[in-house]
Amino acid sequence: MQRLRRLMARWRFWLALRWQGRRRVPSGHRSWLRRQEWQWQGWIQQHYGWATWRTLRLRGAGVQPFVDLLNRPAGGEAYCGGVLFADSQRQPGLRHFRGDQAIDRPLTSWVEPQRPVGSYGGRLFWCGPLAFHFGHQIADFGSRVLLASVDPRGGELLWLPWRAASAWEELLPWQRTLLSYLNPGGKRHRIATEPLRVAELVVVPQQARMRAAPSLAHLEALGWCERAITPGQKGVVYVSRTRFAACTSPATLVGAFAAEALLEQLLRERGVQVVHPETLPLDEQLAIYLGAEALIVAEGSAQHGLELLGFHPHKEVVVICRRAQRPGMELPLQARFPRVRFVQALQQQWMAHGGVAWNGLALLDWPSVCLALNPLLPQPLGSAESAALQRAGVDQLRALAAQVPLHAV
Repeated sequence: MQRLRRLMARWRFWLALRWQGRRRVPSGHRSWLRRQEWQWQGWIQQHYGWATWRTLRLRGAGVQPFVDLLNRPAGGEAYCGGVLFADSQRQPGLRHFRGDQAIDRPLTSWVEPQRPVGSYGGRLFWCGPLAFHFGHQIADFGSRVLLASVDPRGGELLWLPWRAASAWEELLPWQRTLLSYLNPGGKRHRIATEPLRVAELVVVPQQARMRAAPSLAHLEALGWCERAITPGQKGVVYVSRTRFAACTSPATLVGAFAAEALLEQLLRERGVQVVHPETLPLDEQLAIYLGAEALIVAEGSAQHGLELLGFHPHKEVVVICRRAQRPGMELPLQARFPRVRFVQALQQQWMAHGGVAWNGLALLDWPSVCLALNPLLPQPLGSAESAALQRAGVDQLRALAAQVPLHAV
C-alpha cells in the first residue's frame, strides 16, 4: 500500500508539472519547439536506419567510467565513456550530440577488461558525466537528468565523475546546487567511479544539445524548477567576464572582448547592475537572472546559466559576442527568451601563439554594440562613449601584445 501511495504521488507530481508547462508556454511557441523536435527525429531516422529518438530501457547494461572528456583541443576525445553500446547505429539515444554532429566515441566493451565490475540490482537513470566545467556541465551534459528526475518510476540518478569529486559532500557548491535544482522529483544521486553492470538502466536521450533548441518537455520542467528561486531585484543586469577573463596578461588571456572594463563603468553610471557570476553562488545567479527585466551578457560559459530558466517571452536578453557564432548557437536561448539578440560586431580577433581561438581577445565595432544596447538604457551610449570604447580596446590590445606574442585569427 505504501509503495502504491508513492507511485500515485509521483504521477500526480508529473501531471501537475505538465499542466503548468502547458499554461506557461503558449501554443505558438509550443508549435515551434515541436517542429524542431520533428526535424530532429527525421534527421535521426535518416542517419540511423529509422531508429527513433526515445527513452531506452536497458537490461543488464554496462556502464564504463569516462576515458576522456572535453579534451579535443589537445587531440583527445570530446566524449568517451558511459553506457556501453550493443549497436551504436540502432541506439542513437545513447549517443552525445552537439547540433546534428555526434561528438562521442561509442564503446562496446570495457576499456580495462581486467578491472572488477560492480553490480546494481535495481533501476538507475543514466544522467551522464559530472564534469569540472560550469558551461559544459549545463549545456552539454545536464539535459538528461531533469526528465529522469520527474519520471514517475522510482530509481536513482547515475552520474560518472570526470575531474570532479566522487562523493556528494565533496562536490563544489555550484555542482551541488545544480544537481539539486535539476532534481525536482527528489531522486537520490548516485556517483559511480567503477565499471558497473545495472539490472535496469533507463536512458533519457539528450533533451538539450548545444546549437539546438531544448525539447518542449525539458523547457516545461525547467519552469517548474524555477519555483525554488526567489527572484532578485528588477532592472537591467550586465553579466561580465572582466574578473574571470581580464585579458590584460598572459595568465588572464582566456577569452574576452577588449574594453569590457570601460563598458562596465559606463553601464554602472546608467544604473545597470554589474555582476561577476563566478563570484556568486549559483542560486544567487539564478535569482538575479530571474528577476531582471533585461540582461546584457558577455558571451561565454556564464551565459549557459540562463539555460536553467524556463520560458520568458518578455525578458530582453542581449548577448555581446566575442567570436563568430556557429549556426544554431542562438537556439538554446531563443527557445527560452524569444526576444534575445546576439550582437556580432567582431572587427578583429587575436590569440596567443599556440593557443586556441576562444582564448583570444576581440576588438569590436562599438558603434554597433552601443546601438544594440541603447534601447535598454535610460541614458544612451553616444558617439563620445563609443569612440572611448574603441580607443580603450586598441590600448588594451597593445598592452597585451607587449607581454605575449599575438597573431590574428
